[in-house]
Amino acid sequence: MLHTDDIADKIAHQLAAAIEAHGNASLVVCGGSSPVDVFHQLAEGQHEGTLDWSCVTITLVDDRQVPADDPHSNQRLLREHLLVGAVAKARFVPLADGEEVSQISRPFDVMLLGMGPDGHFASLFPSMVGEAALLATAEPALLETGPEGSPNLPRISMNLAMILQSHLIILLVKGGEKQAILKAARTDQSLPVHALLSQTITPVQIATDHAGQ
Repeated sequence: MLHTDDIADKIAHQLAAAIEAHGNASLVVCGGSSPVDVFHQLAEGQHEGTLDWSCVTITLVDDRQVPADDPHSNQRLLREHLLVGAVAKARFVPLADGEEVSQISRPFDVMLLGMGPDGHFASLFPSMVGEAALLATAEPALLETGPEGSPNLPRISMNLAMILQSHLIILLVKGGEKQAILKAARTDQSLPVHALLSQTITPVQIATDHAGQ
C-alpha cells in the first residue's frame, strides 16, 4: 500500500529509471480533484532525485469532450496544475489527438488513476460493466461515450485493455467513502473498478491517505 504523500516520489523514480534505460518516458494521468496535490508536488520538484522532464511524454487516461479551455476539461486542469514549473518542459499529447496518442510507446511507464464514488475509473462507468470497454483481453483502444458521470458530458477514454499496457499502475483512493467502495469492489462485479482489481495482467498499486488501510 502506498501513501498519497509518496506518489510523486514513486512516479519520479519510475520515470527517471525509464529515461536512464530508454532515453524517454511516458506518464498517463487522470483528471479530477484527487491528483491535484500530486501534480503540484511534481511541478514544484517536491520529489526525490532529479528528472529531465524534456524526455517525458504526458497524456490523459480520459477527458470530457469539451473545448480545451472549458472549466470541465481535464486538459485545462493539467495545463493549470501539472504542465507548469519543471514539468512545463514535458511533451503533452491531448487525448483527443488519438493518432498521436497511439504513437506513444507502450507499455506506458506510469499510469495514475483515480476512482469515483460509483466505482468508475478513467471514464469507464457502471453502464459499461460487461462490455468490451472493461474487458482486460479486448483490443487496446480509445473509446468515445455519450454523456456520462458528473458532470454529465460526452467522454473520451482509454479502455481497460489499453490502461493495462503499463509498467506501473497507481490507483489513487482518497477518503473513507472511497475506501469502502474499493473494499466492496474486491468482490462486487457491478462496480467498474472490480475489473481493474481482479485482472492478472498488470499489478495495481493502491495509494490511499488512510494509513494502514
